[in-house]
Amino acid sequence: MPETPPDAAGPWQVDVPLLGPVGWPPTGTLAFVVVLGGLAAVDAVAWPVALVVGVGHVLARDHVHRVVREVGEGLEMA
Repeated sequence: MPETPPDAAGPWQVDVPLLGPVGWPPTGTLAFVVVLGGLAAVDAVAWPVALVVGVGHVLARDHVHRVVREVGEGLEMA
């Protein structure tokens, strides 16, 4: 299984245990997550819905991440 390239998460990254390198999201993703958090803060969107949508959006954009790849491989084997 190939490892994630060191620069796959972007220029700004932090090594998180169990997740691997986590990078700073692109500007569009960051804006989306901030607006979604703002909508949840003013109760325009329920916070559990905002959390699921935000995490799903970030994971969908980060398709080269090791954890996402392993989950996909596990689903393929099932």
